Amino acid sequence: MIAAISAAMLAAATLVQAPSAPPPGAAPATPAPPASGPATFSTISGRPPELPARRVEPRIWEIAFEADIWAPQTPGARGAPLNFGGVVAWMPLVLQSTYSAMDAQSIRAETWVDGRRVAVPVASLQMRQGLSQGMSAVGIQMPPAGVQGIKWKVSWKVQCWSSVVDERAAAAITWPAEWPVEAQESLQAAPGFEVGHPDMKAFVDRSTGGKLRSVTPWIAAKELVRATCTTFRGLDEDGVRVENGFPRGLVFNGAHAAMSARTGSGPDLVAACVTVLRTAGIPARAVLGAAEVMNSSGTNSRARLTCWAELWLPGAGWVPFSPVDLVGSIRGGLNVERPWKNFGTWDGLNESIPLCYGWALPMQGCHSLPYPAGYVLNARIAPDDVAQMRDRVTIQILGRGRGRD
Repeated sequence: MIAAISAAMLAAATLVQAPSAPPPGAAPATPAPPASGPATFSTISGRPPELPARRVEPRIWEIAFEADIWAPQTPGARGAPLNFGGVVAWMPLVLQSTYSAMDAQSIRAETWVDGRRVAVPVASLQMRQGLSQGMSAVGIQMPPAGVQGIKWKVSWKVQCWSSVVDERAAAAITWPAEWPVEAQESLQAAPGFEVGHPDMKAFVDRSTGGKLRSVTPWIAAKELVRATCTTFRGLDEDGVRVENGFPRGLVFNGAHAAMSARTGSGPDLVAACVTVLRTAGIPARAVLGAAEVMNSSGTNSRARLTCWAELWLPGAGWVPFSPVDLVGSIRGGLNVERPWKNFGTWDGLNESIPLCYGWALPMQGCHSLPYPAGYVLNARIAPDDVAQMRDRVTIQILGRGRGRD
């Protein structure tokens, strides 16, 4: 049975896409009442960009995120039962960001226990707003103890835009006297984002010759991102842990560890760029997302986790960039005074759906599994229990055509 989340719980979000009919077989969504007031920066993750940044080419997507946890079985024997009684799985929701807007009335949740679909009463779903980076979250109660496998799925519709930045105008914007409230959280340290570490400070000084503010924030950011990407001699661009053919989540060692080793995963590189920018006093944040990605032969595509970064440009707001896409070009040399592919101007950004800011939802008392994938559980799973279970994430993305400007 599918539970539609009441739109009244999400009325604080400002959405640009009119709600559409639910897919066949889905429970009808509850009509949204009039919003009680405009969204605030505690309930949204970004406002539409201002010049010299613009968002263009909107596209609508329907996405389903599934997470499975099960006890492995040996031939002729059942696995040890999972003990998740009372545990709640929290799935992050980016209701509105600078380049995306979710249709709140389209959000639905489903659960399965030992392969059987179970009812999810709307009243049993929990909702949180005003979380880190303006995110929200939906909480799904896990079944009683003693099951072999559990699965939950959250689906929704979202409109995404590509981005365009006037390079010359961006490079002319000067340093602000202070950063706005909505950007200040993105100057702080976080697990794996070791902002202010002595090694990070030394790296910033070396990369800028100790003259960070002799250039504008845009040019300084490009110099620092170029230096960070150049540090990596080896890179696992995909950065997704796959075991027995099942994707589990991101491989993440942390910015400092990756820069010290000069090698890491795509999420490590993104975290390193964000950490360096924050250490330099430029607000930045990491984005966990999902996208359809072609295989190496270009013959087939699959939906998978992906990641990128955003930096705050004074007056314009959040501006996206893809460190992973920049690595090859930067090694060949890139001029900071010229446009870079997928830095500010990003034609394919409208094909990337944001899931979470950071690699796991930062909710107090909640924890991710060893390979983060956005969602968290409201209990720490003991290492012995983790060793006795298997987990995977599955993403499905369907295009629903052009969106509305």
